Amino acid sequence: MNRSLYAFALAVLAGSAMQVGAQVRPKPQDPKPAAPQTHLPPPGMCRIWLENVPPAQQPAPTDCASAVRNQPRNARVLFGDSPRSQLPISKSLKEPAPAPRKAPDEEPRPPAKTGPDGKPIKP
Repeated sequence: MNRSLYAFALAVLAGSAMQVGAQVRPKPQDPKPAAPQTHLPPPGMCRIWLENVPPAQQPAPTDCASAVRNQPRNARVLFGDSPRSQLPISKSLKEPAPAPRKAPDEEPRPPAKTGPDGKPIKP
């Protein structure tokens, strides 16, 4: 009785594992075609790209926040590549350290006197 119960449980587990594998979604064969290079948005801007609409009739480039907010269901948002040189690397929230001060008793030395040949003159 126990052996037949174990065999039945093993058969049920194997059958359910096969069904889970059959439910995996297939990957798309080819990705959606990209927009033509001439219609990509300029750096720092985005463009809503409508499916099944000719490139000449696509909406104009706009800022990315508006494009994402107004994206219809049959569209994609194309992001313009922003040049790396214009992006700030990092900004510090601290103020820069002040330049070191000289002691008040220090006075600047007068420039050394030089002769017409450029050599210093001894006093």
